[in-house]
Amino acid sequence: MEKFLVVGGGGREGAFALKLAEDSAVYAVAGHPNPTVVDSVQKSGGEFLLADPCDPKTVSDFAAKHDIDYAFVNSDEPLARGVADVLLANGIKTIGGTKAASRIEWDKIYSINLVQKTAPSAAPFFRTARSEAEAETALRELAEKNAPAVVKPQGLTGGKGVKIMPEHLASYTECREYAAALLKSAPGEGVLITEKLDGIEFTIMGFTDGENLVLAPPTYDYPFRHENDSGPGTGGMGCWTAPGKIPPFLSEQELAECKTVMQKTLDELRAQNLRFNGVLNGGFFKTETGIRFMEFNARFGDPEALNVLMVLESPFSNLLKSIYRKTLREEDARFANKASAVKYLVSEEYPLRGGTVPFTIKDAADGMQIFCASCVRQNGGYETLGKASRAAALGCTAGSIEDAAARINRAAEERVSGALDFRRDIGTPENLAKLKSRAENINAARRRRAKTQP
Repeated sequence: MEKFLVVGGGGREGAFALKLAEDSAVYAVAGHPNPTVVDSVQKSGGEFLLADPCDPKTVSDFAAKHDIDYAFVNSDEPLARGVADVLLANGIKTIGGTKAASRIEWDKIYSINLVQKTAPSAAPFFRTARSEAEAETALRELAEKNAPAVVKPQGLTGGKGVKIMPEHLASYTECREYAAALLKSAPGEGVLITEKLDGIEFTIMGFTDGENLVLAPPTYDYPFRHENDSGPGTGGMGCWTAPGKIPPFLSEQELAECKTVMQKTLDELRAQNLRFNGVLNGGFFKTETGIRFMEFNARFGDPEALNVLMVLESPFSNLLKSIYRKTLREEDARFANKASAVKYLVSEEYPLRGGTVPFTIKDAADGMQIFCASCVRQNGGYETLGKASRAAALGCTAGSIEDAAARINRAAEERVSGALDFRRDIGTPENLAKLKSRAENINAARRRRAKTQP
């Protein structure tokens, strides 16, 4: 039985461990004893190390000690800290981008400039600000276009640093003030200011060996804390995939356009002699003027990883090995013709404040899966770690998005106890009807534009 190393202890890494434990020995380095990870390690005959997963030497020494066959580094901070680099330097077969290649995630300015170079028609209007004066100029340009702004820190923020207008920033003045605060808090870094894209946001996980690219079913994420997409941004409150590879709001041509942007990005990274493999996570918008790029992540999204792995029929271990060996083909990533839904359980004050919350989850039922995240076992149940993070997720596959989402709602109401909250509207018929109507309006606007163009 081959040994696979998982680096990190979030819900995403819990999904990795569960899937790899089906046919491999799982080893893990994590900052807390995530129950899903620990259980998978123990059941597979591996070893668990409670340590900093972002410390390259600690991870590499653990891999060498246990003669790890393959290491999978697929979390933002370990990648940005160069964990994959050190593993590779010490002869460990590693799936995950080097620090330099993972810059497409930890440097938003670099990423959007790369897309502007390789696929300019997909890039939104943007400006880089490295001073308050440059931020003011950029915002003045957007105001003249009557375009709402998005203000993004250059570096990693865990999904919580990006603020949009008017949901989070009511005016251009507030945008300028936020940009100034970001510049002050991170000397030497810039701020990315873009137009707010009006349309349908979605993400695509692309498996890649650095050259070949195989897409997973696109995912539709719910980043805002409260129902009807209100409240602050979060790491993601839930997500779904549709049966097959085409979600109800996309066409095959639009999906092909997204793949082209992602493939050109990989080609450019390779041209720059940067080693990237694993998962290229593309964030896109369907708009009235076409597909637009939003951002890249250099790894699986969370919760998107949970969705994708629940419907992955191919052995995950074999997929990772084909990525490392640079032999990736479409048949290495086969997906069930089912929908998937995931909903995160969070403390009532998440993401603004943390707090220790005891809770219990009865054994999974009705096709459910449980993915622990920022929690540990305590007193016969679980307890959150006290920080502003997501506690655990419930996932389900079914014949339709609506059915999978409804099963999760029932399970959360009937099988979870404790002061935790979740978004009941994710994947409901009403929510999906709104999305379908939005897609139809966008398509109609495109047809009107086409008629007026010479």
